[in-house]
Amino acid sequence: MSKKALLLIALTFLLGCAVNPVTQQQEFLVFSEGYEIRLGREAQRSVLVRFGRYGDQGLQGYVSEVGQRIAGVSHRPHLDYRFTVTDSSVLNAMALPGGFIYVNRGLLAYLNSEAQLAGVLGHEMGHVAARHGIKHYQAALGAQLLSLGVAALTESRGLVLGTNLLLEAILKGYSRRDEYQADELGLLYMYSAGYDPSEMVKFLTILKGFERREPNLVEQLFSSHPLTSDRIARARAYARELGAGGRGLTVGRERYLRHLEGMVFGPGAMEGVIEGRRFRNRHFRYEVKAPEGWSLRRGERIGSVETVHPSGHLRCQALALELPRPLSPYELAQQVERGSGFKRLWSSRVILGGLHGLKVDYVEGRVRARIAYLVRGRTGFVLCCSAPRGLFPLGEGPFEGFLRSFRSLRPQEAEEVPLYRLKIYRARPGDTFRSLSRRFYGTARYAEDLRTFNGLEGRAPPPGTLIKVKPKALLRKEGT
Repeated sequence: MSKKALLLIALTFLLGCAVNPVTQQQEFLVFSEGYEIRLGREAQRSVLVRFGRYGDQGLQGYVSEVGQRIAGVSHRPHLDYRFTVTDSSVLNAMALPGGFIYVNRGLLAYLNSEAQLAGVLGHEMGHVAARHGIKHYQAALGAQLLSLGVAALTESRGLVLGTNLLLEAILKGYSRRDEYQADELGLLYMYSAGYDPSEMVKFLTILKGFERREPNLVEQLFSSHPLTSDRIARARAYARELGAGGRGLTVGRERYLRHLEGMVFGPGAMEGVIEGRRFRNRHFRYEVKAPEGWSLRRGERIGSVETVHPSGHLRCQALALELPRPLSPYELAQQVERGSGFKRLWSSRVILGGLHGLKVDYVEGRVRARIAYLVRGRTGFVLCCSAPRGLFPLGEGPFEGFLRSFRSLRPQEAEEVPLYRLKIYRARPGDTFRSLSRRFYGTARYAEDLRTFNGLEGRAPPPGTLIKVKPKALLRKEGT
């Protein structure tokens, strides 16, 4: 019997018949609940490496408190749910299998009540309850089961591969059917926990409006959580069925907004700030500059940045790493090289931005790369420039310019990197959105932005209402 046939037979035995906690219907799943929890726990580090953990412990505790209230009425209350606010300005939230829930501070800034927060957390718990994440992962892994071998699924190597696949599968988003079910479960959970479900419908409607006015703002959120008019209509109908707006249901606008006072808004300390060709990072204390005419954008990993030639063939990237212990540049290079498949062509010592390091040229297949390794205490820097082998000589000049643009910032210099925060203001009698726009921004042109950002209607906020105020420096450039 062939190896392929044996693996297929083994896979058949591993497939277990499980009861879905939500539908109570039987379904075939490779993974047990224990493995689901273990996989989610192992993937936590990948999430924090990519997005970072927001440092406000008060806000972390508050989000966890609301989350635990929702978890208690979910279909899987026995799970050890963990709630984390990530230090990302992107509007998004996600859930790992096993009950690990993440919400970006960027999304928190656009919510306007505790009930809306409960709706977001309830939606993500809906994905966990219905086991959407683990099923999504199982489908993504299906093509690799035979090549890895069924036994690898229970080995550490298989688990490491699995966590990478898991995160990518979840970030790619769920099906429309899964989103509909998570919406319904989120509304059910928030209502069962005493929150007004109409608040979540209101938030979805506001997001749909941003899709027209500021598509870049919600691009990542909608790629992983597709929002359609039909989805909003379904949510509105189910919220009405549950009893939206009923007496005794919590909205919690004031309590929620009080927790946002002083929250970082826009690029955070770990994300870094892009100013023309220059990128500066406050947390990791470094800066680099893109070659003339190249695009510049933040990388997928928190604290990283990438610059690309207009052709798309030449690119450079800077990554900052928090090291478990101080390493030499040579040791850092060995850590990166391990298992990479890259072959060294040559190496030399180098001094960049005041730091001693190691510069190495590599080749792997059709790609050639030049990487500089630098270390400052327990922070490592990896500056990588790459191109197809035949085009590498054309990139020599820009590559060297990028490497030499690196600077290690002194603590005082890092403190000068802009960090913006939300302000909370209590509306007074006579305030209108136009007058508030003039008060905070020096012009009335941002009155509509101020109104929609706060999820309010009319020309004036009711006296006593708390209002979120964006930093003036980060306002969209609008016509008069």
